[in-house]
Amino acid sequence: IAIVGTFANVINLVVFTKQGVKDNVNLSLFALAISDLLSLLLVICTCVLGHPMFIGTGVHFVGIEVEFLTTGWPHTCFTKVTSWITAFIMFERCLCIATPLKVKTVVTTARVKLCLVAIFVLVFAGVVPTYATHSLGWKFYPAYNRTLLGLIRSENAIHITYISNMLNIPVSSLSSFGVAFVCTVIITIELNKKTKWRKEAACDKGGNLKNFSRNDRRAVKMVTIVAAIFLISVTPSITILIITVFEIEFSLTGKYRSLFYVCYSITFIFEGINSSVNILVYYSMNSRY
Repeated sequence: IAIVGTFANVINLVVFTKQGVKDNVNLSLFALAISDLLSLLLVICTCVLGHPMFIGTGVHFVGIEVEFLTTGWPHTCFTKVTSWITAFIMFERCLCIATPLKVKTVVTTARVKLCLVAIFVLVFAGVVPTYATHSLGWKFYPAYNRTLLGLIRSENAIHITYISNMLNIPVSSLSSFGVAFVCTVIITIELNKKTKWRKEAACDKGGNLKNFSRNDRRAVKMVTIVAAIFLISVTPSITILIITVFEIEFSLTGKYRSLFYVCYSITFIFEGINSSVNILVYYSMNSRY
């Protein structure tokens, strides 16, 4: 999934570059493709480091622990960036439908660029506590009877990570999920209202009913599919984050690390699908693509 998604997002970047990223929609989709591409590349690296065959090759580090800082958390960050960019796109489309006459003065290209940069910066700033309390170093592993490079955490690392998760979950993950969900509902309702009004206007004027409602039906379908893919894909990762708040030992270095690793691996599948299938939506429902 990740390999296919990587090629798909490269194609997306090429297409959006040729179309030009001066348009607000293309600019947001271009940033989304970058985030998805980097997220998928990190998924590939994480899968390689955590593969059982790789562990037994005689390397001088523990792949599962090394990937925690080198690929695991960066992947999580790009996943959050993807979530916020998706929420931002939904919010922008919501404004276009709710206040079409004012949206161009409110949502300018400069402001869109500022918001996209802010999303990247703020999301990565949220993991500073984790990197401040965790590091890579040499330690002895009785199971291997060797000294290997692995994950080292400070004495207060588990508590700082717990506090960090308490702040990050409602502020980052749940907020982006909520914004995307609410905006999707508003967009669907407003588009259905406009479709109904145009149907009535077409009938009153004796116009072609099918021609009046075709574009609106396509828009509703596209928004619904994009939102459904996003909301379904991020649900497992949000569930895991919520569990980490209520169970402090549910982590890669905690008592339930095996269960955490299994659950975290499952989220990769959903996140990989979310980052990979956008090209199908663009191709089938975007005439410019």
